[in-house]
Amino acid sequence: MDVGHVWRIREGCEQEYVRRHAEVWPELEAIFRDLGIRSYVIYRWGRIVFSHMQVDDYERLVAEYGHDPVSVRWEAAFDQLVEYPGADPGSGWPELLQHVWTMRPDPAGSS
Repeated sequence: MDVGHVWRIREGCEQEYVRRHAEVWPELEAIFRDLGIRSYVIYRWGRIVFSHMQVDDYERLVAEYGHDPVSVRWEAAFDQLVEYPGADPGSGWPELLQHVWTMRPDPAGSS
């Protein structure tokens, strides 16, 4: 499943947000892989952040991620840096973006 999220960095925290992502913990990446995330990309435009992930079972990810001590520490480290407008009150995950369009492979097979 392809998943997109948007959130906002608090004013003045942009550089700290980027700095912390330069040092993503290997144990956090291991949790992501264990929870079925095959790829996860984050983009920033000013204070607006967009992420795209490919995950096998998004509902499982949301249900289990917040119970791991490593993920709890990671999220706590970002509490003062980000805002999640439209976050799910139960899980804290940002609202899913609505998929609009995907470019498909060329049916003729040319590149």
